[in-house]
Amino acid sequence: MKKPEVTVIIPVFNGASYLKEAVISVMRSSYKNFEVILVDDGSKDASKTLCRHLSRKYKNVHFYSFNKNRGLGRVLNFAIKKAKGKYICRINQDDIMLKDRIKTQVNFFEKNPEVVAVGSWIRLFEENGKTQIVKFLKTDEQIKKIWLVISPFADPSVMYRKDTVIKAGMYQQEFWPGDDTHLWYRMGKIGKLANIQKSLVEVRYHQGAASVKYFRKLTMSTYRMHRWAHEYVQSAPLYIQAFWIFQFVCGMVFSADFNWKIYRILKKGLNYYSVFKGSLLKVLKDKIMTRIVRNHPKKYSFSGQ
Repeated sequence: MKKPEVTVIIPVFNGASYLKEAVISVMRSSYKNFEVILVDDGSKDASKTLCRHLSRKYKNVHFYSFNKNRGLGRVLNFAIKKAKGKYICRINQDDIMLKDRIKTQVNFFEKNPEVVAVGSWIRLFEENGKTQIVKFLKTDEQIKKIWLVISPFADPSVMYRKDTVIKAGMYQQEFWPGDDTHLWYRMGKIGKLANIQKSLVEVRYHQGAASVKYFRKLTMSTYRMHRWAHEYVQSAPLYIQAFWIFQFVCGMVFSADFNWKIYRILKKGLNYYSVFKGSLLKVLKDKIMTRIVRNHPKKYSFSGQ
């Protein structure tokens, strides 16, 4: 078989309920030069059996398993080292990849060699049928205006260059469940980040999702990760540091559902700020300069100009 250009990594932990749907969505991709790596992290349900069945059914699906739970960061690092692809494509066991996702992101990388990681918008859906499109900023400049407050990506939408993630030091388990955002900071110091401006992944929001189930642990790791970013990535002004404390308190006091709802509202507002603030200032500057030029008397010139 030809060497795969893309490696799709799906970490598995007690994921038997939705895993088959996730893998089938990948196999239906319009882009065909890929492999899938499934790594079971000590599941207690039927995940191992299902992974084994999927690896036998599809020639480009490879299965590895750990007897005891090692943690998501270690699982992802193990899979990255096993990956044959030039690009690493992430998706979770309970999400659904849209048909043109891989092709769209590979084409983007080929046209933008300075970009080291690219995500997309996501379609968030719940078991009760509710859906919403969650948007992420397009350019590196926009992303880094607010990345000390809002994560650059939805993790299951991201594709990144294997050589860059290795150079950045891969995932650091001690920052789990905020280890993905911690990685985006480090990769963002090496190259540019970007997001495709349409939904390429459907993300399932449910009470068993890690972002909900381990929300208080995520709150604590996010605060530590922000303090790390302040020291090693970008110095944060006092009002941003005050927001981190406020975010921490809310995360420890209120429910995951409430916090995620407020986070998405805040994210939408900050997205508009990042996109339109620079444009608005440019418009105002241009108008002011135009008025100055119009009102400025023309100087006399011997050349007649």
